[in-house]
Amino acid sequence: MPLKSTTDEQTLRSNTYRLHEFDPTTYDWDDWEILFDTYINVEDVTDDTKKRNLLITALAVQPFKTLISLCKPKKPTECTYQDLIQKLRINYARVTFPSTERVKFFATRQESSQTLTDFANSLRDKMETCKFPSDFYEQALITAFVGGLNNEHVRKHLMQKNLETFEQTLNTARTFESVLIQGANAKHDSSHEFSVMKIQKQHKPAPKVNPKSTCFSCGSKDHPRSKCRFRNVTCHKCNKEGHIAKVCRSKVTSNQFKVNTVSSVSNKSFTDEHPIQVPIEINGVQVNFELDTGSPITIINPHIWELIGKPKLYPVKLIYKNFSGHPIHFKGENIVQVKYKNQCTELRLIVGIDNSNNILGRNWINVFHLSNQSLDDIGNNSSIQNVNFEFKNLNELITHYDAIFKQGLGCCKIKAHLHIKPNVLPKFCKPRSLPFAYREAVENDLNRLVNEGVLEPITISKWAAPIVVVPKQGGKIRICADLSTGVNQALDIDQYPLPKPNDLFVALNGGTLFSKIDFSEAYLQVELDDDSKELLVINTHKGLFRFNRLPFGVASAPSIFQKIMDQMLSGLEGAVCYL
Repeated sequence: MPLKSTTDEQTLRSNTYRLHEFDPTTYDWDDWEILFDTYINVEDVTDDTKKRNLLITALAVQPFKTLISLCKPKKPTECTYQDLIQKLRINYARVTFPSTERVKFFATRQESSQTLTDFANSLRDKMETCKFPSDFYEQALITAFVGGLNNEHVRKHLMQKNLETFEQTLNTARTFESVLIQGANAKHDSSHEFSVMKIQKQHKPAPKVNPKSTCFSCGSKDHPRSKCRFRNVTCHKCNKEGHIAKVCRSKVTSNQFKVNTVSSVSNKSFTDEHPIQVPIEINGVQVNFELDTGSPITIINPHIWELIGKPKLYPVKLIYKNFSGHPIHFKGENIVQVKYKNQCTELRLIVGIDNSNNILGRNWINVFHLSNQSLDDIGNNSSIQNVNFEFKNLNELITHYDAIFKQGLGCCKIKAHLHIKPNVLPKFCKPRSLPFAYREAVENDLNRLVNEGVLEPITISKWAAPIVVVPKQGGKIRICADLSTGVNQALDIDQYPLPKPNDLFVALNGGTLFSKIDFSEAYLQVELDDDSKELLVINTHKGLFRFNRLPFGVASAPSIFQKIMDQMLSGLEGAVCYL
């Protein structure tokens, strides 16, 4: 008899606690894992082998096939229970960033169909991923609740109260809302009685519309189906017209595959924000990935596949769709060697068929624990992105191009030529007297310009212009040639259009982040040809000096410099020169 009682008890318990199968379209993994843990505790299952078998049999078709792929070359039954749980977590667990979740939390608004209690519960659910400090929990809930209310009268009433706990806030809101509803109903009843009496004398009573009727196209209660904007759309679940998948009544048959949705596989960005780039090494080659927590898979384009050695590809067994519901086609998949910072492992990688972005999906995000890092930590690294795959850090790039990054004045490869008018006589001016307070600074600057190759001392010249000393901050000076004394009048000035601000705004349209490079001694980075050097000579208390570079003060200098910069920046999107 006791044995029979135990058996009956187990039978009753098994019937009471029925394990629901895991289907990503029905459950989030985190929620289902709680159900599964509860089930094995109720059933008093302690053996890991039995737990593993229960887990495998509790999977729907699609997650079961995914588990088989994740376990290869082994079979799921050859792996431990903990290994299977970890693999499923990596592939299906939610990936959240606290900073992003907090922004979403405070932006939550009460829906028209939500009661105050429903709205409060939805905020409590979202609090879990925000990871607020415990002492800020109540205040965060109160702030989000009051700010998200759609009833302005209730919101203003709560803002006038000094409420310390969320329960007090919720109860106060309920009470005040009830008062408003009762007052409105009383007013409506009296006015409705009068209106009916008046209308009956003129028209037939209009048919009543049930305000709580549900729209069969979208599930909302605030409008009839005839006015729903979704009444002509096609459902992604059953492919029938007239409703969305949220309210679809069709059931997915057991022989259908689960269709994963990839949020974005494109070579263009559809947001105003710049994507977060994560550098990861694949088969010894560094590749920049765009972080995408909406994609369950990690994808590279064919160009990167060639760079990593064209590993053999196998057909992708599962079906994936983009955000518009259309299937995405792939070249294939394989297991590759992956290294991120100090972490090395082998992971599944899918290759696209077009020149798409490299997408870092949730399956890799979970492996490298990126969800535990802030967005700034992920996007902030010292690697060089989109320059060259052979350079892995800033120091290597600077060392390889040391001629560009070395100290001193640079020089472009395009030489400037000054056009002189025909039959113009050279003009030679004597040096102007120089204040003794400036003599030492002028001599030091002349020596600096000679050492940098800007000036060259000479003894004979047909042309010469005096200098003007311009004081600068910090006690420094700038030596300028007063070319208005002769050379500028003798020049045929280059006519090259300088851009207007509106032209630059059009070229920079669509940008969100802007940087400005202020060239130091910009004109002096342009070398003069031999004929032009003979025209640009200054006469100082230290003698004659000939310019080898284009100085400030030449009438043609702005047009020449603008033309050179336009040639150098040609084809570089989002880069402009403005004098």
